[in-house]
This record gives sequence, structure tokens and C-alpha cells, in this order.
Amino acid sequence: MSESKTAYPGLGESSRGIRAGGIQSRGIRAACIRALVLAALLPVLVAAEEPSTGPLDLTQVVGLALARNPALQTQVERRAEVAGGVKEVAADAWPQLDLVGSWSRARNPALLNSPDFEDIVEQFPDFEPGEQELWDVGLELTQTLYSGGKVRAAVDLAELVVGITEAQIETAELEAALNAAEAYYRLLQAESALETVEVQQKARQRSLEVVEVRYELGDATRLELLRARSALTAVEPAVARIRGRVDVEKSRLRVALGLDFGTEIEGAPVAGELPEPPSLAGLLNLAREQRPELEDLALQTEALGRQRVVTAADGKPQVELATSYGRQVRLVDDFGDPLFDNWGVSLALTWSLFDGGRRRGELLQLESRRRQLDWQRRDLVNEIASEIEEALVAYRTSRERLRAAEAAAEVAREASRVALESYREGVAIQADLLGAQEQEIQAEFVRVEAVYEAWVLAARLLRSIGRLPTETWEDAG
Repeated sequence: MSESKTAYPGLGESSRGIRAGGIQSRGIRAACIRALVLAALLPVLVAAEEPSTGPLDLTQVVGLALARNPALQTQVERRAEVAGGVKEVAADAWPQLDLVGSWSRARNPALLNSPDFEDIVEQFPDFEPGEQELWDVGLELTQTLYSGGKVRAAVDLAELVVGITEAQIETAELEAALNAAEAYYRLLQAESALETVEVQQKARQRSLEVVEVRYELGDATRLELLRARSALTAVEPAVARIRGRVDVEKSRLRVALGLDFGTEIEGAPVAGELPEPPSLAGLLNLAREQRPELEDLALQTEALGRQRVVTAADGKPQVELATSYGRQVRLVDDFGDPLFDNWGVSLALTWSLFDGGRRRGELLQLESRRRQLDWQRRDLVNEIASEIEEALVAYRTSRERLRAAEAAAEVAREASRVALESYREGVAIQADLLGAQEQEIQAEFVRVEAVYEAWVLAARLLRSIGRLPTETWEDAG
């Protein structure tokens, strides 16, 4: 899936420091669901320095990822940055009040150098310019009275950037939640596989003990004893390999949850059954309403419209009121005398009549970016539709594979049971028993893999419509 990028460089002169980011809130429902997820995890989040080491279910895993994942928190922190930018832009609509003051000391021989006063100066041969010390203190007030809509458009643009930021944060939340859910399911998959192989290891250990007793009694051959030992030895590499896989999956889950290295972590078994797959049309409708990437592009398009207003306003009259009041004195003691009041009021009108086509060029660029966003949105809609269709087909296929794997595992378990009874009764040979046990292990491995692969694909399908792994698609139809 291609990433949507902000299609405008900034917010104009009145929005320095603001950067485009994420998206507007997805709506009341999505916000409430995330709030409930975090509320369910509140005891864990309160003890954030020492997270719970008990078994974590999917809701807790997603909640921890949303609350602690460092990459996600980097995105979330942008809220504060953008909020500060909005305040910065909004400040242009308010009066600006400054306290100013100055002190100067100078000697100016301009009178002596003026040809208009040469005759006068010659009449005062002892005239000599003196040093002058001047103190100036006052308040200056400026207020933009008319900007051609520039200030209002800049404020609207800044507020749109807040929405864009929220959209991109929500996209990051969906990705973080999906990564955490996949790591959680992979860990459960590895732990279930380890449990399966350890059960078989114990069973083969017991079989070896039985054969050793029978061998001592003369009821078993040396070949049977060697085969039993070989069967036990053959399963040990699988046990070591899967234990290593469990450690790796725990490490990946810790990273997804933002937990420190070495933190003990354990996954609780998945509760419930795999849900029935919804219709493709229903999923597409939900995605059009809920995918934050689409909202992101829509808000960027709207933001470009406000940017056009800001740019076009530079070609309209700008009216600014400026006032000042203070006192200017030569002697500090004169500050209390109203005779030295220094004040002024002015209205300034500026109107850029010709700028060499600069604004026209900027407007053409903005229009091009708007068209780019339009094409990007169309492409994203097609990509989302393809993503949903592929995810739905994969999920349906995984459910069919799971049903077949469960049936095969049931047959393999029964075959292994019959082979064991037959071997005990002397009807079957040891090779038949070992072969049946091996088939049982492989069938169980396939079943475990199919179970958790289906759960992973269910989470990906939910992500494709803009929902968290803890949500459902019940309203997809």
C-alpha cells in the first residue's frame, strides 16, 4: 500500500512552524472503541514502569502497543507540535502589543556642515555641537484590520493540519496494533507447536522405557530398542528449534509492545472462534468510510484550497492599524512631565499590484498538487479494494485449510492410538507405531499453524478496512 504524503509545503506566511501530518478523528465509534481498549488495560498502564507479567490476551496486547510502542508514540507526540502551530497561526488575528524602549547618546555636526547655515554659523565663532542623550519609552500596538481573508484562511488551514495529523496518527495506530497482534499470534503458534512436540517427546520417552523393560525380559529385540532410542533422539532437535523460535517470537512481541529487553512475557490462549467472513461489498463500504488514509488525502485536498486563499490574499489590499504612546526625554527626571508625551496613530495600506507573476506561479503549483492528490486518491481507492479482496480470499482459504488440517489431525491421532494398541497386543510392529506417531506430530503442526495463520489473516482483513484487531466486521453485511 503506498503511503499518502502531504501535498503542500507549508501553511504560508501566517503559519510558520506548522507542518502537515496525520488525519481528523475517524468518528465517535472508533474513538470510543479505542478508549474502551485502553480502559480495559488501565491497571497495566498505571503500572507502566513494571508492566504485568501475567498472560496477555489480544485486548491487552493491542492496548499496550497503543500506549507504549515507541514508533507510535513518536507520531502521537506530533499532536502537541501541531497544537502549538495552531496557536502560532491564530496569534496573527489578535492585536500585537510591544513595550519598546531606547537610549542613545550622540554628537551630530550636521549644522556645521550645512551650506545653508554657513553665514549664520560664522556669526557664532564659539559655537560647538554638544553631546545629546535621549531616553525613549513607550507601548506600540498593531492590529491587522483587513488582509483579504488571509488570516482566516491561515487559521482554517492550521485546523485542517490538526485533522491531517490525527488521520496519520490513526494510520500509525492501526499498523502498530496489527504488528502487535501478529507477534502475539506467532508467539502462541510457537508455544502451541512446542507443547505438541514436548508431548510427543514424553510419549517417546515412555515408549523407550517400555521397550527397555521388554528388552531386559527378552520380549523385544535389540533393533526395537535402537529404534526407540533413535525416535527419542530424532525429536530433540525439533524441541530445541521450536524453543528458540518461542524466544524469538517473545522478543518480537516485546518490541511491538515497547517492553524492555528481558521482560517476562506470556500469551493467553485465544478466546472464541474464528468469525465467519463477511461479504466483499460490505467490507468495501466500511473501508470507504473508515480508512484513515482516505480521510488524510481528503483533508489534504481541502487544505490546498485554504492555501490557495492564503496565496491569493497576498494580491489584495492589506490594511494595518498602528498606534504608539510613550515619552521621549533628554533628562530622566522629565519622564513625569506630560509635556514630553510621544504618541502617534497610523493606518497603513499596502497593495501588491505587480509581482512579476510570482503569485500566479504559486497558484499553478497548488492546482497541480490538487490534481496530484486527486489521482493519488483514485489510486489508493483501487489499492484498498485490491487489498481487501486479497485479504478476504486469503482468510476464507485459511478457514478451509484449517478445517482440512483439523480433520487430518483427528485421523492422525486415531491412527496413532490404534497403532499403539496394536503394538501392545503384538499385532503391529514398532515401525508402524513410530510412523503413526510421526504422522500425528506433523498433522498437529499443520493444524496449529493453520489456526494461528487464520487469526493473523483475520487481523489483516480488519486492518484493510481500517479497524483494530480487537474489533469486528459485524456491520459489514
